[in-house]
Amino acid sequence: MRAIYYQTEKIKDYHSVNRIRWDQFYESERKVIQRIWPDSEPRVLDIGCGCGGLGLALREQFGAARYLGIEINRQAVRQARILYPAAVILEGDFLSAEHPELTAESFDLVFSLSCIDWQLNFRSSLKKAWSLVVPGGRLIASLRLTHEAGIDDMERSYQYIDYEGKMEGEIAPYVVLNAGEWMNLMNQLGGLSDIHGYGYPGRPSRTAVTPYAELCFAVFALRKRSSGNPGSASVQLELDLPEGIQGQLTEIANGWRGRA
Repeated sequence: MRAIYYQTEKIKDYHSVNRIRWDQFYESERKVIQRIWPDSEPRVLDIGCGCGGLGLALREQFGAARYLGIEINRQAVRQARILYPAAVILEGDFLSAEHPELTAESFDLVFSLSCIDWQLNFRSSLKKAWSLVVPGGRLIASLRLTHEAGIDDMERSYQYIDYEGKMEGEIAPYVVLNAGEWMNLMNQLGGLSDIHGYGYPGRPSRTAVTPYAELCFAVFALRKRSSGNPGSASVQLELDLPEGIQGQLTEIANGWRGRA
């Protein structure tokens, strides 16, 4: 399935001044990143990097310098190269991109913040993102969870790309996952060592057309087993999520341990 090449300049206009400083990121993002940031200098991949704001924020907060972003919106790419000239910024569809920099197990931290849950190819994008994480590294992803059946269908759940709340212009998929489905997707990635997660309940975006009245907005950091520990030991959990969601995920993880 072909990715959507967003043409709107609204992505560039918004991300030129928003989400470029550490304090402009969501609490869920900051809590998880702060918790898992490594002592050594990590190599960072930012999928759907917009104008490179995450790279700027990580440099501000942690002194991070090894940052590569990839973005499908051409206007945002051009602006990212202006705002962060020291970064490597690639243009194109992450899922089909073939570039020497994007080789398997190349990055200590792979980020997808408000990206792969805006994609037509959510599961394929998740699998590819995981393949780029080094053993011992992490994939950090934001997503929307529900107790109900999830939706990965743009005809039933979508969002207008408008940061002023207008229901007009280009639209993007608004992927929502059942919490148990997400837990099993994480396990199917293979080589999962531990999961850190933080999230809170909230109403869907005001520019979203979706059947849900409330969702859990969460960020997860998934750690890949180190090369020296490839075994199938139980997955460790550190979660701070709404009670019902957390209980469901913990119960599933306990089931994995029971089958180990």
